[in-house]
Amino acid sequence: MDIEGFLKQYSGLSELTKRAYQNTLSMLERRIMEAEPTEDDVREFLKEFKVGTTLQRHKAAIKRYFVYKRWPWVFDSKEFAPVRKRLPKYLPRDDVDKIVDKAKDEHERMFIKTLFITGIRIAELMSLVREDLEPDGIRFIGKRNKERFVPVVDKDFMRELKRYAAKCDGRLFPRKYYDYWLALRRLCLEAGVEVVSPHSLRHSRAVDLISRGVSLGGVQTFLGHEQPATTLIYSQLTQRDLKKELEKVEG
Repeated sequence: MDIEGFLKQYSGLSELTKRAYQNTLSMLERRIMEAEPTEDDVREFLKEFKVGTTLQRHKAAIKRYFVYKRWPWVFDSKEFAPVRKRLPKYLPRDDVDKIVDKAKDEHERMFIKTLFITGIRIAELMSLVREDLEPDGIRFIGKRNKERFVPVVDKDFMRELKRYAAKCDGRLFPRKYYDYWLALRRLCLEAGVEVVSPHSLRHSRAVDLISRGVSLGGVQTFLGHEQPATTLIYSQLTQRDLKKELEKVEG
């Protein structure tokens, strides 16, 4: 696949968007037998992502690649249509700690801890450099090329992150998305917890903050959500957990 040529063609895209496209196409490239994907290759690949924004993001990247190659997009508009939105997956804080304990090296440990404690997106994590670290948090260019500051009050974590960053040249987390996805899957299995994606650690942090008393507005600012409705879904998750707890003692 001509991923490099594709990215050069769309040089005006934001770095986060280009990285997302590159991640999708690299994942697809690993699965195909020929130099370029067939229609069946695309169908089999997209079948792995059943619902939600992940499916739509992968579909958008592949569709744009087809435009670049001047191939017809033959798929029916309903073939990969999103279904009813489900509540996002997340892990309790104790399960995240179990994953951290299973990390095989410092890079894996910091990848998990940084995603969870800062609540940033995986693409944002992969763009971090040493200069983004400030005494009280992280400042970086996030979604839609907007500067964002994430405060970190855990001083021990900030010291650990800075010690890790001091050993890095260039990006702090330079691997590809698929590498991190596989690493997290392995760690979940080894820790005996539900298998989740890197983005689920962002959901996990949101639920963790709300359950500990942080307001929805505070979580919205922390995560960098533009619309309050995006953050509101996490209150549904905590209410669901409350219902489960009540059922245990009163059901």
